[in-house]
Amino acid sequence: MQRDDIAHVLTIETRSFAAPWTKGLFEETLSSPIYANFVMERENATIGYIILYVVADEAHIMNLAVHPDHRRKGYGARRISHAIGYCAKGLVLECFLEVREGNIGAQKLYREYGFRVIGKRKRYYSETNEDALVMQLSLNAERE
Repeated sequence: MQRDDIAHVLTIETRSFAAPWTKGLFEETLSSPIYANFVMERENATIGYIILYVVADEAHIMNLAVHPDHRRKGYGARRISHAIGYCAKGLVLECFLEVREGNIGAQKLYREYGFRVIGKRKRYYSETNEDALVMQLSLNAERE
């Protein structure tokens, strides 16, 4: 992701989430060495993105979205696969994320990549008071 991608990313973000990230938050991630930001393009248009927070041997998927016109076509899965590959190439041993308890489709997708539920954050999503499931993927097994 580059600064000139932010306008397109914001369009996807506002169409995807009840409490979207701001332009400033995306800019902060681009200027920080602990974030890894990736976009997916199709026919010169940004159709999805993923943002990772990476510290020491842990990564956290902070944000992932695919434009509504391109959902259910495997693009989200490609972003997750790319993120896992990126993490596995470095020193990352574990990857974490939060997902809405009611987002069964996303949970299923994450489980297909080996993520498992390790906890719950009560009322994590303040805009809806929905709980978040904390999911974790161990990359140790992939290195052995």
